[in-house]
Amino acid sequence: QSDIPEIPELTWLLSCVASKGLLNRAHAYKAAMDANEAAGEDADAGVTAGLFMYPVLMAADILAFRANQVPVGRDQVQHIEMARDFGQRFNHLYGEPAGRQFFTLPEAAIEEHVATLPGLDGRKMSKSYDNTIPLFAPREQLKKLIYSIVTDSREPGQPKDTEGSALFQLYQAFAGAEETAAM
Repeated sequence: QSDIPEIPELTWLLSCVASKGLLNRAHAYKAAMDANEAAGEDADAGVTAGLFMYPVLMAADILAFRANQVPVGRDQVQHIEMARDFGQRFNHLYGEPAGRQFFTLPEAAIEEHVATLPGLDGRKMSKSYDNTIPLFAPREQLKKLIYSIVTDSREPGQPKDTEGSALFQLYQAFAGAEETAAM
């Protein structure tokens, strides 16, 4: 984004037509609010404008290239929908009076074979949840993080269920079909 100054410029323009009500429904913002409320804190404690406005930046990333379809996983469909909403609003306010349509309204192209990886805590891996695994971290740090992955509580040596296992899902993402079947 820093190499393309038009992206932050477009982000600003889209922020002028983005409704707060729609931004209130963004998954990352709602997750932060829910976590705060569960911890007994103010719903917006620690929530930054950057987190709140992130969907507008994503919309600028999407709309700038006038794509008809954007390949995404199921967990990213909301970004496409919000980009469509912001683009449609902008087109309506500034394009229609002159018969112009500035933005193509893209469709989400959901690829069924694309998996959502679990993070260290078993939830969807996300920078927002701070549960990512930095693959290029130093070996000792990586080892420590991998050992912290939430696993089945059964004793070592007891058979584990692969269904719903975060560790097995991560293994599956990098192993071949034969290796997965053997595990």
